[in-house]
Amino acid sequence: MFGGENATNHYINDFYRLNQLPNTFSWEAVTQINAPPGTYYGQAVMTTNESQMYLMGGMANGTENRVLPLQYYRFAFDTNTWTAATTNANVSSNITIPANRKLFSANYDSSNNKIYIFGGSLNQTLVFNDLWSFDTTTQQFTQLPPAADSTYAHTTSLLSNGQLVVIGGVSQDRTTGQLGLASMANIRVFDTKTNQWDVKVATSADGNPLPSVRSVHNAVVTTDDKIIIFGGDNGEGPRTKAFLNSVSILDTKTWQWTSPHADGILPSRRSYASAGFFNNKYLTVAFGTASDTYYNDINVFDLESSKWLQSFAATTNNASNSGISGGVIAGVTIGCLAVAIAIVFLVWRFQAYIRYIFTRIHHDIWKPRTGEPIWAETTRIVFQIFLLFIFCVFLAFVVRQAVDSPNITQVIETAAAEVQVPDVRFCFDGYPSYPATDSRTPGVSCQTDTGYSCTKFIQPLNMSVFKPTYTDNLGDVNCFLFRSTTDFVLSSTSGANNGSRLLFTFWGDQTINYGSVHTSVYPKQMNPNTMVYGINDTIGSLMGRNAVLNWQINERNDIQATNVYTLQPSTYSALSYNLIDHRYLQDVGWNYVGFLPISNSTPEIVTNFRQEGANPNYVNTHFDLGLLAVFPEAFSTIVEREVKMYTLVNALGFVGGVFGLLITFQAWLFGYRPRSPWGVVHRWSVGDMKRSLLRGLQSKFKITESGIPLVHPVHYRFANAQSLGYDESDPNRITRVEERMQMLEMLFKAYYVDDEVFRSLDDANRNGQQAAVGHNHIGVVSNSSLNASGRFTPPTSFNNGTAPKSEKIDENYYGTANTKEHTFDDYPQYPRQPNEGNSSSQVLLPQHPATYQPNTNIQIDEH
Repeated sequence: MFGGENATNHYINDFYRLNQLPNTFSWEAVTQINAPPGTYYGQAVMTTNESQMYLMGGMANGTENRVLPLQYYRFAFDTNTWTAATTNANVSSNITIPANRKLFSANYDSSNNKIYIFGGSLNQTLVFNDLWSFDTTTQQFTQLPPAADSTYAHTTSLLSNGQLVVIGGVSQDRTTGQLGLASMANIRVFDTKTNQWDVKVATSADGNPLPSVRSVHNAVVTTDDKIIIFGGDNGEGPRTKAFLNSVSILDTKTWQWTSPHADGILPSRRSYASAGFFNNKYLTVAFGTASDTYYNDINVFDLESSKWLQSFAATTNNASNSGISGGVIAGVTIGCLAVAIAIVFLVWRFQAYIRYIFTRIHHDIWKPRTGEPIWAETTRIVFQIFLLFIFCVFLAFVVRQAVDSPNITQVIETAAAEVQVPDVRFCFDGYPSYPATDSRTPGVSCQTDTGYSCTKFIQPLNMSVFKPTYTDNLGDVNCFLFRSTTDFVLSSTSGANNGSRLLFTFWGDQTINYGSVHTSVYPKQMNPNTMVYGINDTIGSLMGRNAVLNWQINERNDIQATNVYTLQPSTYSALSYNLIDHRYLQDVGWNYVGFLPISNSTPEIVTNFRQEGANPNYVNTHFDLGLLAVFPEAFSTIVEREVKMYTLVNALGFVGGVFGLLITFQAWLFGYRPRSPWGVVHRWSVGDMKRSLLRGLQSKFKITESGIPLVHPVHYRFANAQSLGYDESDPNRITRVEERMQMLEMLFKAYYVDDEVFRSLDDANRNGQQAAVGHNHIGVVSNSSLNASGRFTPPTSFNNGTAPKSEKIDENYYGTANTKEHTFDDYPQYPRQPNEGNSSSQVLLPQHPATYQPNTNIQIDEH
């Protein structure tokens, strides 16, 4: 790719090669020897085996609007050498050589080593209709039959059958001289074998309108002789010009147009672009312009998938692969059958466990209380399900709210005695360079308001590496960068410090009244100039390569607007700034939680600028061009922290509040149901864990013939509520009641109540008794049975030191006086008391009597 123009230079002679990599492109500059002058609107043609390239026509600085022979140059890739045609300098009229032109077409025919040149224009008023062939072997031009109409800004495509197809462009009637866009329905075709012109009538294959008429578009030919066109404009003047970015395909076998629907990210509308066809499937479009916008991007259209690509990742969209093969269907069927068989086997193998789980779930849900009708329990369960549904909907809402939460920014400002200074770049536009000893050479000096010189932090930038572009194009551009060390700070108070503001003075040729100084401000770690110009220091840069490349593109297009200001000569300007530590949330799942968020810290700067009007007498009293004062907006440390508006942690409060309200509402409607002291871990444990829990209960809570409170009846005669025998005498009845009461107290103490107050009362009684004993020792004899606490003395059973002091009963607590050890057969065989399906009552202790089923009355006969 050779030559062209950009925003600031009409004549360029750069030469680049575009290499296609596995998933992207790379540019490579081609070495040139005897390079031709900068040229635009010319045509480059590659010969067979890409050994040579011809640059045909176009306009250079010395050939603009001049009637000259066609200017052409030959480049040899083996030697990287350009060779100019001997006829380039011939200014005499020579009818055997076509006139120099622009906006024409040139195509190479490898079958006869000829280049076909058609149409073009000298200055949009002198339009050509001639057709020439150039033999690359003999270096001779041959004139062929001309076309009926003159044409420029068109495309010609050479087919495999030797036909030259002309599409679009601006056509001029040879009789009336009227200009207009060429029709897309009447396609002009020249047969290079018969040297005859013909007109083909093209139609639309899909019934849609024909492609829009256009000029300065692109056209490429596929291997099956289809012509693909892209882009172009409507050929109007600058104020009404419109641009295209559509793709249309002309089938030259049927002469039908198709306009495929393009997916992906479409390129910008443009004309004057360059295009090629890679790998027999990729339309590649690069560069181009749209009014004052110049593009340097590369866009790739996949002809098979009708999609604009972002990379060359392998994609499959063939019709032959769109269906599901029989092997895949058979594999999925066999897999589903195997999964079904495995599920059936697991259900059969673990049916006991499954039945046990469903039974437990039933007992946990259906728990009517004694004497309560079925409709009350049914209504409670229905309300419970309804409230559970409401809770689930609300839970889904708050989770969705947290996931879709927008980000908000919190500003945290902390007062500081010192603040860092930013990097500042100054670019002199329109001020010529002079020797370093000349006072007119552009330059910048710096000092603070306390007189401290900071000029040592200013360095010139090498414009041969990169030169910013300014559309005013006032003249030469020279840039300087102020970049201080991190220990150079500004202070808010006077004293032994550097000062509170920077004062930059600009120097240059005062006789230049049209120049300007473009000022850009950057945070130190976000200054792209350090990477572009190779400034290596200890500060470093946080900018990535892509960010720097985008910055360079914006600089070339002069669309950099943030923290960029233009200073006019003979003026005073003031610029304030705030350095900000902006902490952006990373796109990670943890940040939805709302606790210890993961963020990226990015330095940013916010500036405010004010400039006074130019002073016409400034040069009379000053030797400089102007002054700029730079100072902090506020002496503070500013952190802008990005946070989620809604997080899962915030949602917990809402969820907990709604859950509590729903539980309260249900308890208000149906009463309170006591909760078990056992949790899910205890209730649903299995295997050794379950057995260890049961063994612990059995070993710590001794079971006697009195049974277990709330599980077994007080006496077996209460097992049948219909026939209570009160006339029976039982000498051990009181003993059993005491034993049951003791076990009930110990279980309540271990699992239901906190005995701290009871222990405190016991300690108070013991301390009071000890105080009474001490009082007797000093000669006071008490005949009262009252202790120091003012009440009766502790029972004698609590004076022997055998009273239990923990929630578990000692192994020998029951002793041998009133109780005896029993075996399982010694216990009376009576069932548990009904407890309406309490899940804890279903836990069997090893020495318990037979399991009692809820809601069932069992009659135990007396022995």
